[in-house]
Amino acid sequence: MKIALIAEHANPLPAHRGEPACPASLHACALSRQLAKRGHRVTVYARRSDPDQPTGRTRMARGVSVTYLDAGPSRVLQADEQAQHTGEFGTALAGALDEDTPDVLHAVGWTSGLAALHAQAHSDRDQSGIPLVQTFHSLNASEQRAGLPEQPERVRMEAVLASRADHVIVGSTDQQGELARLRVPRHHVSVVPFGVDPDHFTVEGGAATEPWNTRREERTRLVSVTALHEAGGAERLVEAVAHMPETELLLVSNAEDRDVALDSDARRLEILAKELGVDDRVHLTGPVERKEVPRLLRSADLYVSAASYDPYGGGVLEAMACGLPVVATATGAVPEAVLHRTSGVLMRFGRPEEVVRAVRTVLNTPTMSTAYGIAAVDRARSRFPWSRIAIETELAYERARPSDSNTADEDDDSDDLALSGSLH
Repeated sequence: MKIALIAEHANPLPAHRGEPACPASLHACALSRQLAKRGHRVTVYARRSDPDQPTGRTRMARGVSVTYLDAGPSRVLQADEQAQHTGEFGTALAGALDEDTPDVLHAVGWTSGLAALHAQAHSDRDQSGIPLVQTFHSLNASEQRAGLPEQPERVRMEAVLASRADHVIVGSTDQQGELARLRVPRHHVSVVPFGVDPDHFTVEGGAATEPWNTRREERTRLVSVTALHEAGGAERLVEAVAHMPETELLLVSNAEDRDVALDSDARRLEILAKELGVDDRVHLTGPVERKEVPRLLRSADLYVSAASYDPYGGGVLEAMACGLPVVATATGAVPEAVLHRTSGVLMRFGRPEEVVRAVRTVLNTPTMSTAYGIAAVDRARSRFPWSRIAIETELAYERARPSDSNTADEDDDSDDLALSGSLH
């Protein structure tokens, strides 16, 4: 099968090279490689975000290639800019698909879905029979329930895309429920979670000695791989450490290509740690190479997350695969990953006092901590390996075939106008 994986704002090549990468880029990289191992030919289409990115088709791995399309400035776009050049990206995509027509279109993210529909409408060839699978890593409706800003236009476009796609993939049952509230039938939606590489993230192997203090003083070590902005929950973790003198915390930024020394959020956290008198027990580091992440995780006693919303759950899964018990906010994809009081403890809000209580609940009972770690490894390796995620994605492609799809009415002009207006 020839698969066009449309990931407008994700760049899989850094993840393939083992460089720091955002979750969307990790997903595009890992999924495409696993699909290729299953005998498919995958082309990832992404927007050119750097003038040094190669032109034409670039081979990433056996059976996988990446094509960068010019649309807007050759730089990484801010979140509020990402939809501005989708029409241009869709036009470029139409030309690329005319040259190499796939068997299935798989759009990852709502702007990628708009670009795919735009490409189908503006293609020189009739591509109406090519099934479109739409993946939503996150839905704004879910984000709003977590207290994040409302984006009315995005909500409207996500509803249109969910009805127009031949099949929809979401990362959690929470998002499946949100689509059901938008009257998207459950049989039209598959829950396929984020994955983990169990060969890379393992219990066996060395542990990092830095950036921990060389004199441990019997402190319990907590680690979190998270965004350093407010929604990432890092501030709440720093405040929790102030009430746990027996602990030290390592915060690893999951930003892509961002120097922590120039990060305003990092500066804010460092100032907070100093004000609370815990700057000697709170360590911040910028994005790290993928090969170093397991060593950092294995150097800790517990993985902790107080994020307001985590649609991927990637950091939690990687920690579980390395044998760490988990304390995390029950939000986004996390409840699918962590079984409460089996592989860790889920918190309702992730407030500092909740973090303190949950961490002490786990660590004050060594047998419980050990049992959680064992269960975490088993769950990560059995439910979430990327090889299984590829198989489940394959099944979604099968469900999207014309004979099984629930296509939208051809005379639904209102949706056509909505899409047209969003791309101009």
